[in-house]
Amino acid sequence: MGMALNPPLDLTWREYAMPDASGAVQLARLPSLAPDHFWALVKFPPNWRRIRPGHYSVDEDFLLLHGDLTINDQGWQAREHGFVPAHAWRGQTYSRHGCVACARFHGRPEWHAGRAATAPTQASRHRPAWPTWPEVNLLGLGSAQVAFEQQGMAHGVLPSSTLAALQAHGVAMDAFDLPTPRGHAKPALADDVPFGFHWARWPRMI
Repeated sequence: MGMALNPPLDLTWREYAMPDASGAVQLARLPSLAPDHFWALVKFPPNWRRIRPGHYSVDEDFLLLHGDLTINDQGWQAREHGFVPAHAWRGQTYSRHGCVACARFHGRPEWHAGRAATAPTQASRHRPAWPTWPEVNLLGLGSAQVAFEQQGMAHGVLPSSTLAALQAHGVAMDAFDLPTPRGHAKPALADDVPFGFHWARWPRMI
C-alpha cells in the first residue's frame, strides 16, 4: 500500500483500545513537525464501531487509504478526505469492511462520551477521491492538490517532484507516501526525478 514516510521510517504498529468502541484498532504513530498534533496510521477491523456516541475536543482530519468509514450519515471510501471539527457530535461511527486511515488530531485526542457543551465552529466536511481535486501552482515550484488550509498551513497531496523542489528550498513539512492510483499516467520527468504522491502538510505561504 506504499505505507512509508519521506524520509523513510520504519513503522511500529501497536494495539490501541479505542474508548467506547467494539474492539481495539492497530495504530502506528507518525512523526510530525507540529509537536501538539497526534498524527498516525490507524487500521480498523471489519465491523468495528463506537458503542457509545460522543465527541473529541480538537479538530480531526483524515485521508482514507483503504476500506470504508462512516461517521453519522456521511461515508468515506479509499482516497477520500474527511474533516471533523472539535466538539462535533459523533452519533454513529463504524467501518463495515475495515479500513486504514491516515488521521491527524490537531491537539491531544481526548474522547468524551455524550454531547459537547461547546458547539463546533464549523461543519464536518467530505472531499471526493484526491485524484479528482484541482491542481494549484506553488509559486513555480510545482503543483499541489489542496484539501484545506488552517492556521497558516496547507494540507493536501504533493507529487514527488514538488516535494523534492520544496525540500530543496528548505521547506520543512510532514509527508507520507501514498499509493499511486491505478491508471494514473506518469508525467514526463527527468530520469533523476521520482514519480509518486505524498499526503503532506506545508506552510501556506509557499
